[in-house]
Amino acid sequence: MRFSSIFSGALISFVAASFGLASTLSDGSVTATALDPNLTRSFHGIAYSPSGVILPNCGATQEAVTNDVLLLAQLTPRIRTYASDCNQTLYIFEAIRQTNADLMVWIGIYLSTGTDIDTVYERQWTAIESVINEYGTKNIGGITVGNEFLLLSYGDGTATDATGVAARTTLLSYVTKAKAALSALDLNVTIPVGTSDAGSAATLALCEGVDYYQANVHPWFGSVDYRGAAAWTFNFFEKFDVEVCAPASNNPTMYIAETGWPTSSDNASDATNGAGSPASIVGLQTFMDEFNCQANANNTEYFFFEFKDETWKEIYGGVEPHWGLFYPNRTLKAITIPECEVSSPLNGTVAQLVFPSSGSTAAQTSSGASPSSTSSTDASSASRSGTQLGAGLSTVLSLSMGLATLLL
Repeated sequence: MRFSSIFSGALISFVAASFGLASTLSDGSVTATALDPNLTRSFHGIAYSPSGVILPNCGATQEAVTNDVLLLAQLTPRIRTYASDCNQTLYIFEAIRQTNADLMVWIGIYLSTGTDIDTVYERQWTAIESVINEYGTKNIGGITVGNEFLLLSYGDGTATDATGVAARTTLLSYVTKAKAALSALDLNVTIPVGTSDAGSAATLALCEGVDYYQANVHPWFGSVDYRGAAAWTFNFFEKFDVEVCAPASNNPTMYIAETGWPTSSDNASDATNGAGSPASIVGLQTFMDEFNCQANANNTEYFFFEFKDETWKEIYGGVEPHWGLFYPNRTLKAITIPECEVSSPLNGTVAQLVFPSSGSTAAQTSSGASPSSTSSTDASSASRSGTQLGAGLSTVLSLSMGLATLLL
């Protein structure tokens, strides 16, 4: 990470702590202690991977995931994950329980493209079944079998060549397996089972075998300028995913699984894409401004990529580690969240959020109201209450960022 990113992140952490919105933990990361007036539920969904969930070096903790959830629930009522190793699914659902977060989770199962595929699947399914037994199904939006399994399988080929067709057959066999396992649990609800893959990997045969398809649609990799990238994203998704799957008799739900804009690059050669458009805060801000509210208005179901930068991806270089709305220590990047709140599939609000460090609900810390006396309208106001606090924070942040610019 560049020095400027570290410096500005430290300033934001200091200011947030000074205004009582967060406290700094011993490892330098931030934990929210109250609603942040700079956060709005303007994301239909957000892609989320906890830190420390890559085998064999599991390092995720309940505390870290709970602190993530306290922020995620202020930005969106929906998250999707990629795998269920390293206790991540357990930690997420326990965090929802601890914080009373209004979150639906699309649980991921990573599928290996190697000979260990069955072992990898069964290990994760066992973890998911344990979570269902302990926490129930209320907060489960779906189970996503595989993430770019097809793309990783056919490589430079296509979804319709021999390798692609074989990969699809394998993938759908595990989708069927997951459905059968859910049926065996004799639940009182039907949990949708789908998959996530490249936006170009959708085929009618694939869509007919899943309850939903989540397509990764990245204008950065499409060599598109950040100005107009949102329009490109809508057009690509409609042409290569929605229209492809429209004839499917099972009518699968269509999602954009990933879309966003990187804010930095670890090497100069990858600092711009094929259109010469830079990985930058300006690019992310522009994309959010052009995409979020339009997507929310036209009922596009999407998961923004992603919650925070992932340091483990530094092994890949380039822009890979820098797609987050937040830095790894949970400080918000120098962005302004669009103002276009989304509805919750659970009909909940941010006002119900409980901050474990204080034991208070968001409604109480924001306005002194009890949860039972806070309507959905009040909840929206609660998340924006403390106007003087927000204004003061913005002023100090502006001064801090100005100082950072002068020093750098």
